[in-house]
Amino acid sequence: MQARNWRLMAFGCLALATGLSGGLLWQSMQGRVVPYVVEVDRFGEARAVAPAIRDYEPTDAQIAWHLGRFIQNVRSVSTDAVLVRQNWLSAYDFATDRGALFLNEYAKANDPFGKIGTRSVSVQVTSVVRASDSSFQVKWTEQVFERGSLASTTRWTGILTIVIRPPNNTDQLRKNPLGVFINAIDWSRELDSAAQTSVPPKEPANDK
Repeated sequence: MQARNWRLMAFGCLALATGLSGGLLWQSMQGRVVPYVVEVDRFGEARAVAPAIRDYEPTDAQIAWHLGRFIQNVRSVSTDAVLVRQNWLSAYDFATDRGALFLNEYAKANDPFGKIGTRSVSVQVTSVVRASDSSFQVKWTEQVFERGSLASTTRWTGILTIVIRPPNNTDQLRKNPLGVFINAIDWSRELDSAAQTSVPPKEPANDK
């Protein structure tokens, strides 16, 4: 009888150990994201510094910094193809599926790699202000250079509609720690800017 009790106890311990091991294995396979409190510098750039104990709502300054960077990534054109590619990949990290569709269509109509080496565009964001509960107005200036010479300067205005989606995996936490996503994009050139700031090509000097 005593031997039988010992055997039952051994089987019980084995079953318990198996159950605990299975539970630990299941838990280890589940993705878990630890939210972070995000500190920003005076320009609004995000820096993750410590685990958070509650949901974090980004400030307008933080959102504005990311929207400005988004516009620069998409609208600027570098002479370096690698940098252009990096900028576009970063822009997609801040776009919803709907926002990504806009980027796809824009890239088809305005191939960012089409004139690398002969044409570049410099973008300077001048203001980012809240327009509604879910949208921001962004203003910026673009300078177009043709073969190193300034060809034109234009001013642009855009309305970016955003959604806030806290990161749910480590990859999103690394790429978009604040969870700011652009959901809709509408931009246009200011009508009086092109004609006033267009720079005609220089005439070649005549030797006399």
